[in-house]
Amino acid sequence: MKTPSEPLLTLAVLIWSIWYSRAQECTCAETFEQVVQVYEQDYALFTIKVTEANRALYTANKDVFRKKAAKVSDLEECLPVLEHWLQFFRDGHNYIRFTGNSAGKETRKSIAIDKERFLDELDSINKIEDNIQNDLLGIWKYGEYQVVILPKKGAAEGEFIGVVLDSKNVVWKPGDVKFELSQIYGNDYEVVYYLNDNTKRKLKGKLQNAQNLELVDFNNWVKLWPSDPNATTATETDLYGDFHIRLIDEKIPYIRFPNFYEKEPAFVDSLIKSHHQELVNAEFFIVDVRDNNGGNDVVYKPLFPYILSGPIETPNYGLWISEGNIDIFLEGRNPEELDEESKAEYDYLSSLKGALFWPDGDQYASTSVPDTLFAPNQKVAVLMNEKTISSGETFVYRTRQSEKVVLYGQNTAGIIDGFNVLTRKINCFELHYPSSVRAKDVAENPIDPYGMPPDVYVDEDLDVLRFAIEHMTHLIDNTKN
Repeated sequence: MKTPSEPLLTLAVLIWSIWYSRAQECTCAETFEQVVQVYEQDYALFTIKVTEANRALYTANKDVFRKKAAKVSDLEECLPVLEHWLQFFRDGHNYIRFTGNSAGKETRKSIAIDKERFLDELDSINKIEDNIQNDLLGIWKYGEYQVVILPKKGAAEGEFIGVVLDSKNVVWKPGDVKFELSQIYGNDYEVVYYLNDNTKRKLKGKLQNAQNLELVDFNNWVKLWPSDPNATTATETDLYGDFHIRLIDEKIPYIRFPNFYEKEPAFVDSLIKSHHQELVNAEFFIVDVRDNNGGNDVVYKPLFPYILSGPIETPNYGLWISEGNIDIFLEGRNPEELDEESKAEYDYLSSLKGALFWPDGDQYASTSVPDTLFAPNQKVAVLMNEKTISSGETFVYRTRQSEKVVLYGQNTAGIIDGFNVLTRKINCFELHYPSSVRAKDVAENPIDPYGMPPDVYVDEDLDVLRFAIEHMTHLIDNTKN
C-alpha cells in the first residue's frame, strides 16, 4: 500500500527523469549557438574585436565552426570546437571548460602516497639494466604545490599522474591528484588539470627538458628530485617558485613575484620593509615577474615607493553592460527587493544595456603617486617574458612609467585589455570572459595579443638575470662617467 508521500516522490522522480533526459539531449550544435550568444552579448571586447571592417571574416569563421559543431555527437568532444572558435578573439582571458555530464558535485581523486617509499621505488626502477628513465618521474614544484609524478596504475604506457605531496593551498591535501598526463608523442602530453572546485581543465603539456615541465599557457613546473647536477640547484628552483627577497652577489637586492595571488599585500609590505636599508642603499635592485600569471594588483603596490620616480597614470576602465552581466552582478538577488540606493543604481545600469559604462567618468586616466618615494637616483631592473600575464602586465604597464625602471626580457603575454572575468554556465560547459575594458583607447592602442616590449630585448636562451646585472652595471658606470 502506498503511503501519502509516495505520489509526491513518484512525481519528483518523473520530473527529474524528464529534466535529466533533456539535459542529456543537448547537442554540440545547440551548445555552440548558446555559447556564441553569450560571447556576442556579454564579452566586453566583442564590439572592439568585431567591427564593420572584419565582420564578414568573423561571420565566415562562425559558419565554419557551426558546421563542425553539427558533426560532433559526443558533447565532451565539443570542447575543442568551442575553443577553436573562441580563438578568433585572441584573448587569453576568454576560455571554456567542460564540467561533465553529471549534475552532481565533482569528487576529488585521491590516492595513498608514501614519499620515502616512492623515492626508493623510483631509485630501484632507474637501476634496472637497459631501463630508459622517464624524465617525468620525480618530485616537481610550482608555486604553492609539490607533486610527485608517477606512472598511472593499471593504465597504458605513457600515462602519468601528479599527486600532491605538499601544498600551501589548504584546499589541497597530500594524496590528492592534481593532474593527469597522457603522452601524445615524444615530450608532448595531453593534460587534465584539476582546479580548486574539482572541475578539470584540459591543457597541452611539454616536457621542455628533464627539469622543466610546461603546462602551455598555464604554468611551469620545475623538478626538485632527482635533480640535474648541471642545472639550477633545488634551492634556487624552489625560490623561483615563491615570493622572496634575497641578495645576489651579496649586494644586489632581488625580488621575485611568481604571481600576485599567493601572498597578501600585508605580507609583501612587511617583507619589503624588513629589507628597507638593502633596497635604498643599493645602486640598483631587480624585480622578477617572469612567468607571473597574474592575480590582484594590490599585492605589488607596497613596492611602489621604492620603484616609482613620480606620478603614474592608470587608465580608467569601462564596464560592459549587458543583461547577462547585470544578472551576475546581482548574485541571485531580486531587483525588486533591492534597497532604494541599489535599485536606483540597477535601474541606471539597465538603461545602459549594450554600452560601456565608465565608473570614473569621461577622463582618460587617473593620476596617482605614493606619499613617499625612496632613492630617486636609483635604478630598477624589471625582468619579464612572454608568460608575464594579466596583473603581471599591469605591473609592467605602471612601473615602466618610472624613470628608474629598465625592462629586460621579451614582450609580455598580451592578456590585459579585458579583465574582471565573469563565469557563465551553459549545459556542460563553463564560460569565462572579461566584463571590463582596460581603457578608452583599447581599439586604437591595443596591448593584446602582442604584449608590451622590453626596453632591452634579451633572447629567451640567455640568462636574463645575469645579463640584466651586467647591462645595468655598465649603464650606471657610463652615467657616472
